[in-house]
Amino acid sequence: AARHDAEELVSRLAGIKRSEVHLRRDRSLDEKRWAKLEPWLDRRAAGEPVQYITGRAAFRGLDLEVNPGVLIPRPETEGLVEAVLGILRAEAARWRAPRVLDLGTGSGAIALAIAAEWPGAVVTATDESEIAIATTRANAAALGLAARVRLAAGDWFSALGNGDRFEVIVANPPYIATGERSLLPRDVRDFEPDGALYSGPSGLQDTRVIVDGAPRYLVAEGVLALEVAERRAAEVASWLEGRPGWSAVRLLDDLAGRPRVMLARREGVVVGDRG
Repeated sequence: AARHDAEELVSRLAGIKRSEVHLRRDRSLDEKRWAKLEPWLDRRAAGEPVQYITGRAAFRGLDLEVNPGVLIPRPETEGLVEAVLGILRAEAARWRAPRVLDLGTGSGAIALAIAAEWPGAVVTATDESEIAIATTRANAAALGLAARVRLAAGDWFSALGNGDRFEVIVANPPYIATGERSLLPRDVRDFEPDGALYSGPSGLQDTRVIVDGAPRYLVAEGVLALEVAERRAAEVASWLEGRPGWSAVRLLDDLAGRPRVMLARREGVVVGDRG
């Protein structure tokens, strides 16, 4: 990854895409940029993630602001977004303006990607962190999506009103057990926010809250989409398989062939359903 990291740092300084670094070898960095590169390299050598050094992260074609107060968006989460977009495509005739809720939005990666790629979606993004809300707000404004994404501060569903209902609820909650900290790469465990990584001794505390609370806010036949830990994916799916009120529970693999996304559909008539 050293070459990848170096290319990312240089491309950010030069204001070009990483793919262009080797195509523009004739371009040189001025003295001011060289002076900035050296401390950046020192920070990376100390383990700090490239995204926090540059303050930027790429996600499904979006260039997002990130900082140590929010989780760095990852390729696995791009798969979660793709799964949601697949649902929206399949339901396009029935859900003309689907209401999508992104719980624990962080940098806003999921919410903003859905808003950008599915213009008909009415997106709500929540987070208990003031830093996360501010970061998402800044990203939404920079991407011209501020009018498309409603922000609400609060812990999981506490940010919502009693009458809020959604066709899709999506989340990438913390899913690492506190005892697994030592298993994480240094640049993750030492730099990314604990609140976005760990979820109690089992790693399932926050996922359980979301699964238990989702029925109240999903319309009939609405979908819950969660990113899950590969080692606990089957357990999370078992919570809903065969349970009254849920159907079409399935796990989707990430690019490495590991179960990473759980989808489940809410059955029956939901009180207050407007969809």
